[in-house]
Amino acid sequence: MTGRIWFIALFVLISQPSQTQAAEQAEISACGIVGIANAEKFVGAPLEVKEFAKLPTANGPGAYNSICTYIAKGGDFADAFPAARLLDLTLHFLDTSEAMAAIYENSVAQYGEAIKSPDAPVKNATISPLAGFGDKAFVLEAVTDKTTGYKSALIVFYKGRIGGSIAAWKKPDLALETTKSVLKFILSKLP
Repeated sequence: MTGRIWFIALFVLISQPSQTQAAEQAEISACGIVGIANAEKFVGAPLEVKEFAKLPTANGPGAYNSICTYIAKGGDFADAFPAARLLDLTLHFLDTSEAMAAIYENSVAQYGEAIKSPDAPVKNATISPLAGFGDKAFVLEAVTDKTTGYKSALIVFYKGRIGGSIAAWKKPDLALETTKSVLKFILSKLP
């Protein structure tokens, strides 16, 4: 498993949204929330995009994930850590905030275990609660560029029945501050 896939892993989703909620969700996608113009404001231009607007999950007919990744032109989507610019947003849509809260709590435990693994592709990883971002959030920071010691940041969050993860950086600026700025924008756009 590559470092990027491990670092920006998806939650395991369990949900069954109502038909009304599924219709409401159909309008929302990660790239729809943070379009290319906004991505370039946050992490710099020019950027390439890779989008998965609506990926149904196995455990619910209306539940889905939406993924949007922006990377510096010429960057490798499969190995994003070396890229000078990145914005990666994954959103998960569930039918209830209780279900999203349960998945969030499971993710805290799973990330905690993952960073302790001797096979973890990142070094000096820490997980800290993060107040003021949705209903609940935590940040995982780790050294992802061994040459420069640059720390990447991944924030996992939820707000109501929508949750997800975001990582953003524009080297050499601090990744945590860039990621927080992007997440504030995203949270302002969620229902």
